Amino acid sequence: MGQIFGAIGFTGGAVVMTAFLIVGARGQWKIKLSHEGVIVAAFITGQLYAQAGETFSFVADMSGGLSQAIQSSFGPGSNVVGAGAVALLMCILLYGLKPSKFRNGLFALMLPNMFTAAGGLFATATHLISNLTGTVVA
Repeated sequence: MGQIFGAIGFTGGAVVMTAFLIVGARGQWKIKLSHEGVIVAAFITGQLYAQAGETFSFVADMSGGLSQAIQSSFGPGSNVVGAGAVALLMCILLYGLKPSKFRNGLFALMLPNMFTAAGGLFATATHLISNLTGTVVA
């Protein structure tokens, strides 16, 4: 017996996690997510979106566009804002602003793509989650 739930796949996992995120964020019955729980669930969901590929590519497009908008808003030059700075900015916004489940979920969905673009420790976190989700879902 190799699988508990049978074959899920990355797209199936992304759909299941999206439903879990929506139901848990609303928290009106048995599944309830705290503000931090929404961030964790949305981060894992965003990683599954990235692994699912084309079906959920809108999140990568959205996070790439936001990152590029932040980077280009400071103008061209030698002191440009790097992808690591954008990833740090998103983390500060997530944990520094008054909690909002919708905003936290939206930001956290985009984090895996931003972390991968940033590289370094950020990319290590996404690769770790990627390996874990690949083991569970595939």
